[in-house]
Amino acid sequence: MSYSDWMPFNKENIGKVPIKAGVYFLGSEHETTYIGASNNIHERLEEHMNSTDVCIKGTVSFCYHETLFPEAEEEKQLTAFQYEHGRLPKCNKSK
Repeated sequence: MSYSDWMPFNKENIGKVPIKAGVYFLGSEHETTYIGASNNIHERLEEHMNSTDVCIKGTVSFCYHETLFPEAEEEKQLTAFQYEHGRLPKCNKSK
């Protein structure tokens, strides 16, 4: 499985994201801050770009991966992150 390279979180780069299902990571300067899934990652990233959520507004970069099963992949990535760091990414709400 291969993710895109990390890229600056801006309208130009979001414009290059396909209108497909997938999983995405948002990041600040030094850490992954959010892991999400969507049936349309392009649209969801645009929503994040316009978010008023203080945590999401700190996003400076992102990467993504297309998958037919975004929710299952999101759960896998959140579990792996929590195992490695002992917590969820700071902008993910506890489930």
